[in-house]
Amino acid sequence: MTADKISEGIPNDSFDACWDERIPEHLKGMSNEHLIKSFYMMEKTPEVTQLRVLQDILKSAQNTEFGKKMGFSEIKTIDDFRNRVPFSDYAQVEGEIERLKAGAHDVFFDGAAASFIATSGSTGIPKLLPESKNGELVKGLVSQIRAIILLMLAPEVMVPGKKVLAIANPSEYGKTEGGIPIGSASGQAAKDMPVEMLKKMVLPPEMMLAKDLSNEATDYLTIRYALAEKHLVGVVCSNIAHFNILLKKMNATAADLLEDISTGQISEKISIDQALREKLVAHLQPNPERAEELRTILAQKKTLDVAEIWPEFSVVSCWMSSSAAKIVADVKKILPPTVKFLEWGYGASEGKFNIPDRPQDAAGLLALFGYFFEFLPVGSTDGKTRLAHELIEGDYYELIITSYSGLYRYNMKDIVCVTEINDQIPRIVFVCKESEYLAIENQKMRIYEIERTLQTVAAKQNEEIRFYQIFWDQDNKKLVFILEPYSNTLNSEVFKQVLENHLFEMNFCYKQLREAYQLLAAEVILVKDGYRDSLFTRSIMPGKNVNQTKLPTFVKKYPESDWITCWAKEGEK
Repeated sequence: MTADKISEGIPNDSFDACWDERIPEHLKGMSNEHLIKSFYMMEKTPEVTQLRVLQDILKSAQNTEFGKKMGFSEIKTIDDFRNRVPFSDYAQVEGEIERLKAGAHDVFFDGAAASFIATSGSTGIPKLLPESKNGELVKGLVSQIRAIILLMLAPEVMVPGKKVLAIANPSEYGKTEGGIPIGSASGQAAKDMPVEMLKKMVLPPEMMLAKDLSNEATDYLTIRYALAEKHLVGVVCSNIAHFNILLKKMNATAADLLEDISTGQISEKISIDQALREKLVAHLQPNPERAEELRTILAQKKTLDVAEIWPEFSVVSCWMSSSAAKIVADVKKILPPTVKFLEWGYGASEGKFNIPDRPQDAAGLLALFGYFFEFLPVGSTDGKTRLAHELIEGDYYELIITSYSGLYRYNMKDIVCVTEINDQIPRIVFVCKESEYLAIENQKMRIYEIERTLQTVAAKQNEEIRFYQIFWDQDNKKLVFILEPYSNTLNSEVFKQVLENHLFEMNFCYKQLREAYQLLAAEVILVKDGYRDSLFTRSIMPGKNVNQTKLPTFVKKYPESDWITCWAKEGEK
């Protein structure tokens, strides 16, 4: 279903019935069919929709501390809002968030925080972002619409007897000092799934709600339940790298898994709380027939091949943009070619911002009903933002959001790209964090520019790169490209030369640096197969898992020597 296929007869203004209730409350009361139709109708009128949403957010917060300070009740236009309210970021609201954690009311939004979402940042100390009641509703609505569209694109999921594997983080980690629940963005997404979808989950609620499972135990149990289910049709997760690693662990621990499936037990090698073990085992049944079927597949194929163990497997919903794109390409090679890949959706702890509605497409439609969006052109120095209906196809922007949860003109520090505009309806895709660039002698080389170069060079040589990182060797003034190729046919010397030539011709910053002798020619290091997966395993921070782990593109050291297979250096043959 796309915007040009909506049934006639839907009101032009989906907010006509919003009198004494907020827009999210109004939408939450709709049936699935009405909600989807209203969503697409709102997409057709981005200018009107966004103005109504901004007015609603400001009205709901006009009596708060921040609303009074900024004069929300006096703001009549978008320009008024831009002139009165400055850009913000986490550092500027952190102090008030501490008060909200303790239970303070009416700070950024009406009432107390309904919950907090923990970021999965790289510092080891998660930031907590407050969620209002209506902010929770918005995220729930986005998840609901995403799930409905997923089921429209993959109706086989709803066939009776079929199951889905959902890989998510805990929906609740604990509580603040004020007794307010703390959760994760992906855990909340799983919780917000429609009831009919939740009934399809292969993992039992006792496991999904468990808070103290180790990563090792979680992974083993996830595989154990999924492998026992022959009628698994798909997987839903944020980071498909986790599923990829689970498939490898499945083969590595096949003997224990098949024994557990046969006997209806959980291996004693897996350390889990005894009470939880008893709860899980109480619902398990011995299944020697399934175990024998899997043993036969393993004996014949020498691996637990997805097409054989799950013959109906047909859909994956995950992140497909940015660095995840290469992992998706990798996983596609081990799945049946008929499997549909559907974008999980762009979002963060601060919100869920787009709704994908096309298979094999990482971009999605803006969640115009839930946030007021502004877009700051990359490289802009005047601070002037564009609105959703003013975007330019192919351009890159920093995303600025205003939300029901008290984030006003909040710079996400994310760069998004407008992949398509059809009758003022933009599709956006997450590209990278704003901080993902190389700064060399006052020149900036952004990650997406380098990514395009690598893709072009690899395509010219009929090669594929599974994974890459870049080391800026500041002491020796050179860029070192660390590549994990799919095949062992990649010629590092040739690749280095073609890469150097393309960077020189197509990247203005690189050319300037080379001509000024501020940068030496690029070098290429090839690493062994499995390097990326080893980094995921080594990079998991305490209390997190692969699903929450993002590998950096720019690194500060060379790979370990035992991983290096070839090093094409300048001046060496």
